[in-house]
Amino acid sequence: MEEICVPLYVELLHEGGDAMTPVEAVMTYDSDDPLAVSVDFVCGNGTHTTWTMGRDLVAEGLTSRRPVGLGDVRVWYCGDGGLRIRLDSDEGSADLLAGREDVAEFLSRTYQLVPEGSELDGYDVDAVLDLLFAPTSPAPACQWCGRECPCPDHGAR
Repeated sequence: MEEICVPLYVELLHEGGDAMTPVEAVMTYDSDDPLAVSVDFVCGNGTHTTWTMGRDLVAEGLTSRRPVGLGDVRVWYCGDGGLRIRLDSDEGSADLLAGREDVAEFLSRTYQLVPEGSELDGYDVDAVLDLLFAPTSPAPACQWCGRECPCPDHGAR
């Protein structure tokens, strides 16, 4: 395992986009999880929250003027050297602004460690899929009625 960790200057954009609050962040890449990057944010109360996103999503966001991503994380280049990161969760959402060049330099280092397109080299994808889709053993049958155990009428067998 090789890991790249870099501090990242990030600002939290307030509603309306006028005011910003600096947020401590560290961007991490671990060669054991070659498709992802993580960003650890230190919240105002000292707690940490970590968001993991696809390395390719971040790379695409560096050049896209429109948000890329369909889920909880969206990324896009917003001009003036800024990279917008939108995070959504059940607890709320956050709009963040990071330095585009800082993120691009970080990604460049990750590609030196694990080149694009080689992320799954050495992984037996077919074996993993076989494990995921292997038939499972049926649940034991209830000794009294033959239904799947534990059955609602007889509980444990």
